[in-house]
Amino acid sequence: TGLASIRSQMTSGLGFDPPSLQAAAQWCLTNNVNLEEALFWIQSATSPNLGGVQTFSALNIHAGLLRKLGRTAEADEKMKAALANANLMELHGYGRQLVSEKKPKEALAVFEQNYKQNNGAWPTNVGLARGYSANGDLKKALEHAKLALAQAPDATNKTSLEAMIKTLSEGKPIAQ
Repeated sequence: TGLASIRSQMTSGLGFDPPSLQAAAQWCLTNNVNLEEALFWIQSATSPNLGGVQTFSALNIHAGLLRKLGRTAEADEKMKAALANANLMELHGYGRQLVSEKKPKEALAVFEQNYKQNNGAWPTNVGLARGYSANGDLKKALEHAKLALAQAPDATNKTSLEAMIKTLSEGKPIAQ
């Protein structure tokens, strides 16, 4: 099985390789199995003593495992650290994740942080459009979708934003 293969790899040299430890922990989190051992793996992957790094991705996995284990306060602290290390696209992706998890208020806060932290750079207005739409503020969502359209880097994004603007103009929330 997948878990048996991962466990075998973690007892080899890969068990000392932070990216491999992180991948193993991510697999367990995604599949909701072996959470305690996965927590050990991600702690090893992020430990400075073992050459690990405190990246957004690794800390996000760590927070996810803690949350699934019912350790909410620790998970929240770990997620704060993850967000402090996040780049523009990581914040955008996390905001979208929160929208899909039906956490619109939290998502909007992440999209707002991203906008402020990155001075309104692409795609922070898209994030705000999604965040406001998820919270039912279609007027503000439309404003940000129009700002995003002016920033769109390519035809694919322009087409997507034009459809988003049309939907919002019709008084409908955008599909998340």
